[in-house]
Amino acid sequence: MPDVMPVVAASVALFILLWLASIALYAMPESDDYCVMNRVNSMGLVGMVKSYYLHQIGRLTSLVAIAAPAVASKVTGVDYVVVYPVVLICGMAVFLAVSVYWAGRMWTGLSWPERFLAGAMLCAASFVLAISLREMLYWISGSASYMVPALFVIIILVELVRSAANETVLSTGQIVVLSAIGFLGALANEFTPFWIVALVAGSALYRAFYHPRPQLAGHAAMLAATFIGLAILLLSPGNAVRMAEYPEGGKIAASFSMGLYYLWLELVRHYTESATWAWLGFVALFSVFVVPSQPRPAARLLVLIVGLVAAVLAGVYAAYVIAYFATAEDLAMRARNEVVVFLLAGAGCVVALAARFLPSLSHNAHVRMTALVACGLLSFLLFDSVALGYVRAEESQFATFWSESVQRHQLLRSTKDLDVVVPRRSVKPSLLMDAELTKNPGRLPNDCVGEFYGKRSVVLGD
Repeated sequence: MPDVMPVVAASVALFILLWLASIALYAMPESDDYCVMNRVNSMGLVGMVKSYYLHQIGRLTSLVAIAAPAVASKVTGVDYVVVYPVVLICGMAVFLAVSVYWAGRMWTGLSWPERFLAGAMLCAASFVLAISLREMLYWISGSASYMVPALFVIIILVELVRSAANETVLSTGQIVVLSAIGFLGALANEFTPFWIVALVAGSALYRAFYHPRPQLAGHAAMLAATFIGLAILLLSPGNAVRMAEYPEGGKIAASFSMGLYYLWLELVRHYTESATWAWLGFVALFSVFVVPSQPRPAARLLVLIVGLVAAVLAGVYAAYVIAYFATAEDLAMRARNEVVVFLLAGAGCVVALAARFLPSLSHNAHVRMTALVACGLLSFLLFDSVALGYVRAEESQFATFWSESVQRHQLLRSTKDLDVVVPRRSVKPSLLMDAELTKNPGRLPNDCVGEFYGKRSVVLGD
């Protein structure tokens, strides 16, 4: 029974995850997905990455992730529109696996059912608090640049926090892996490397004063790997092309002030979301009443907690500053999805560390059982989210959207006409689509769709 209860307590979070995963079955590639597929078909994966790096964007890690469905389709010969939702669901499964890993590293002595409970709760909270659920889960070109590095950040965060809080030594293997993750994370987008630098530099500073084994050389290696990745990203010739699309950018003073404004809005949004409090309340209950007794805290643990809060907030602030400097606009919704994950994982670490100053009551079986029930009840608050509100409002349209998308796919694949007019959709669920075809065959996404199907022109009918 003790091993069953954590799974029972996770049932609501697991239901939400399965619900959201089932929606991916209706997802279809759009816009940039077709452009990437075309280049993979014509140039191969390496050629595609090189082409984008030289002419459009320097996010090498993200480009490889975006190409995953295209590569899988080309290797297996399975239809691209069939492979696409499978890759999306695999991505969700990987996110859950990393969340379970986070739980197992954050607390020592957890059973696998307990790890699954905490990991499922973190994963579900991240999904339901998404700024754009479509760009987090159902559009790979929107998610790859931000959800992949979010997983890298989660791993680096929990490993550094665990080692600092428990005064353990990072092995050579761990340092190598964390350095590699920092390198790949820095190649994913323009602000993730600053998060990684904040975490690694903060860890080095804390360990220099309080840890019996500072391992500053290991931290220097992690920083060096991250900066090398950042340099490769920023040196992409394609970045100049992208920057030219935002002539209003480059305002330094305004970037710092607007960064504070957008950070404030982000924190206020989380304050008003029930799912945020469900996650924080869960971590508090779980840490005190379910988790076995953790290493005894010393006063210096408070320094680590304060430093962690500062590092997370500074990282999020940097993301908004960089975005405004580059575009004179708020951080894109898909990028804010990564902010959500960073805030939730960081806040979870802070609450778990703070709970160490309270006596663990998990040794009492009745108290532990009651706490698991309370954890399960708290997860019901996840249903009260804006993202799931959109799901409930639009789920009746999903089957129609999928049916019409398949009909369009079959028409374009089977017709011998080189100039094709496709019928309009009767539904346009925002969770599954954004960029519809237009009447202009030479603009995105028409041009990439036409090339994918080998047509001279593809336009939207009346």
